[in-house]
Amino acid sequence: MIRHRAWPLGRALRGFSNTALVLSLLLGNVSSAYAQPAARFPDAPPAVTPKSAPSTSAPPAVAPTPPAPAALSTSASAGGSWSRNLALTHFERAEELERRGEVAQALSEYTESLAIDSTFGAAYLRLGSLRERMGDAREAELVYSEAVRLGDTRARALLLRSHLYRAAGQGALALRDLEAAVQLEADRPALEELARHYVEAHAFSAALFTFRRILASAQQSGDSKALESARLEVRALRVLAAEADPTTEATKKHDWVGRSLVSIASR
Repeated sequence: MIRHRAWPLGRALRGFSNTALVLSLLLGNVSSAYAQPAARFPDAPPAVTPKSAPSTSAPPAVAPTPPAPAALSTSASAGGSWSRNLALTHFERAEELERRGEVAQALSEYTESLAIDSTFGAAYLRLGSLRERMGDAREAELVYSEAVRLGDTRARALLLRSHLYRAAGQGALALRDLEAAVQLEADRPALEELARHYVEAHAFSAALFTFRRILASAQQSGDSKALESARLEVRALRVLAAEADPTTEATKKHDWVGRSLVSIASR
């Protein structure tokens, strides 16, 4: 049986102490060489002590700072734009579905668009038009009435609702909405439609006044075809409205009241 001879404890301790001494001397020489660069290299920059050296460890976690009141107000104002953009996405999808004939899905998308942004006038107009095409006149009327409340679509909604009333035989309501629409936006198609209403109602003086506005618009735009048509209408209506139209009667030179009436009627 072979017995392992134990290493003498004293010799082991002396060996470790000698090794430690050698290592300390070596490390001391290395650190002194790096600690005195100016002595060995006169032009070298001063050594950076460990206290001023930048730390490479990750910074401690910091709790997020709560937003300032100004930041909150900014996010609130951006919310309006975000909601309109989302409503516009549903609106465009509804238009595409309507073009493809998918009416039920289009109705759902228009409704979703208005649920997101209740001030989106164009969505009201498209939804009302689709309801009207489906034969749901009552629902279309309600939708147009909502669009009438909005400034950017008020004139167009009044015009479309007047068509709805006219188709239902409600001439007085149709004329009321049409007059209000023309008062807001006096474009030529609306003026021509209003003039036809007056002619059908035998309100020839009002029709003559409206066609004179159309004549002035055609002169201003330089549309020769519309200009000639308006001139024919005005000549015919002057005959029909001879008794009520002051411009058909000659006025005296010093009759300023009569001349004023002629000037007003001719506008």
